[in-house]
Amino acid sequence: MGVLILGLVIFLGVHASRVIGVRALVIRAIGEALYAAFYSVLSAIGLALIVYGHILAHPSPNLWIPPEWSRTLALVAMPIALVLMVATYLPSHIRSITRHPMTLSIFLWSGSHLLANGELASALLFGGFFAWSTILLIDLYLRGGSFDRPGSWWADLVAIVVGLGVTAGVALFHMQLFGVAVVGFASETAPPGI
Repeated sequence: MGVLILGLVIFLGVHASRVIGVRALVIRAIGEALYAAFYSVLSAIGLALIVYGHILAHPSPNLWIPPEWSRTLALVAMPIALVLMVATYLPSHIRSITRHPMTLSIFLWSGSHLLANGELASALLFGGFFAWSTILLIDLYLRGGSFDRPGSWWADLVAIVVGLGVTAGVALFHMQLFGVAVVGFASETAPPGI
């Protein structure tokens, strides 16, 4: 469990550097290029520790038994989350209107998975990302920003088609990737989790 927690602290700490006011100070001290290099390396290390730590933590104790509706909520939230994720990288109306599609995507992914998984390792993983994305969204929306960026209907269509395609692929191979079946028959010996 310690590896998972360390990974979350590193990954989410690096990504919260602007919100807590450290980013500007570090850039002034070491420069933009060196900061970007450290940011990338620490993010990769944190992510690797999260994945490895989550695998090591299974099986972990159950904290609650998720209600059936929470899995349905995750099935509804994930297509939206993945469309938002794809829209982040396209000049879409979706990106223009939401302003922060990547953070909204993480908010939906982590929040829906937090409700649908009742064991400790998943609560730490999804709870950490949910808390971080909630704080970041509040900060981002309070700082404002323009809705005036132009969007393209073609980019919206691509975001929707690709996002739904990725959703279908993840749902189909969720058991192989994460040890939990979303569609088809669940293995009774599969560990709880993502």
